[in-house]
Amino acid sequence: MLMQEEDWRGYKLPKHELESVLFTRTQLLQLINRKKELDDEQQHLRLEYNEANKESRLKKKEINENKKIRMEKEKEYQDRQMLRFGDLVDLDNLEVAGRSQAVLEL
Repeated sequence: MLMQEEDWRGYKLPKHELESVLFTRTQLLQLINRKKELDDEQQHLRLEYNEANKESRLKKKEINENKKIRMEKEKEYQDRQMLRFGDLVDLDNLEVAGRSQAVLEL
């Protein structure tokens, strides 16, 4: 169909150019600029991704250090309970099992 249609100047599109893409100079410059923008954006996103990964690794390391500290504190707490009571005791159960304030007042 394109081969048979003439443009306003009377020209027809040659057969070998039917499967080609033609750009004007302005369109080519716009395409080049857009590609540059996309490359810049891709590089920016890559840098953000790497920075986020680095921060994530630091946070994981910090979490692991805090877990170690918590485990040490729990072990220390359990050792104190063993020294005081001779066994591990749940302090919440002690409060419930102990005398209530009303019993003490009576």
